[in-house]
Amino acid sequence: MARERPLTAAGAVTWRRCAPRPGSSGKRGVEVLLVHRPRYDDWTFPKGKPDPGEDLVATAVREVAEETAQLVRLGHPLPDTRYRVAGGPKRVSYWAARVVGETATPFTPNREIDDLRWVRPGDARRLLSYEHDLDLLDAFLALRDVKAHRTRTLVVVRHGKAKAREHWRRDDLLRPLTPSGRGRADALVPLLEAYGVRRVVSSPARRCVDTVAPYAEHHGLELRHDARLSEETSEDDVRRAVADVLAEKSPAVVCGHRPTLPWVFEALGLDAPELAPGEGVVLHLRRGVVVADEPLGRPASPR
Repeated sequence: MARERPLTAAGAVTWRRCAPRPGSSGKRGVEVLLVHRPRYDDWTFPKGKPDPGEDLVATAVREVAEETAQLVRLGHPLPDTRYRVAGGPKRVSYWAARVVGETATPFTPNREIDDLRWVRPGDARRLLSYEHDLDLLDAFLALRDVKAHRTRTLVVVRHGKAKAREHWRRDDLLRPLTPSGRGRADALVPLLEAYGVRRVVSSPARRCVDTVAPYAEHHGLELRHDARLSEETSEDDVRRAVADVLAEKSPAVVCGHRPTLPWVFEALGLDAPELAPGEGVVLHLRRGVVVADEPLGRPASPR
């Protein structure tokens, strides 16, 4: 008997800092965002199904915006929740997400979501309607207790598929992406957007630059060329390049080459994964230490 393929969805435990309680030690706490669905008369975390061809990280950000009018960037991944619905088994992927702004259209009650509330964890525990959401809240609070809900994001990407060396007679630095490589570069835009990437750093090789250029151009960001990430580099230069990226706080993407990416990961204290052209890894760091990692992109259906 064939196994049922689970329905997929994505969402976020969206959080913000809040004022300390009166009479407390003065430490600021957190609030999480819950939504009420009149169809089910339940309180839950924002989530929803992917649009056709949409990656789950993009789904999570879009659903939070559509349901709550809050713009977020994803942080530390949270455990998937699994349960059955009328259509079969369902798997929902979640991330801790921090608010970075509001949409142009403010929240107004509607048939899908008629109320939302920012609540402290204790109030969330009383409001949430489902056991799997309580487990998700506990997973988020475990991160909060060690401050791992506040992470810095670094995305490491191998350049997209490039024209073969044996078919290129000019300077190797100018070797371009193939059409599939350019397609992958465009596909990276919503993925990097979901993590709120604000800095784009690349080897000066054209195949690397062109892999992250669509994202930089879409957001009007400077694309920094760093020769220390090129194929003609040294391990010490790569370490210094990584240290410079980590010295700044905003989320960043680094694009490099297969031969030198192991040095990038080594500088971060990690074993290097085997990345195909255009693939990447999302690293979540706390005080310069990687506390979580995940592949860049979670397709709604298996490839």
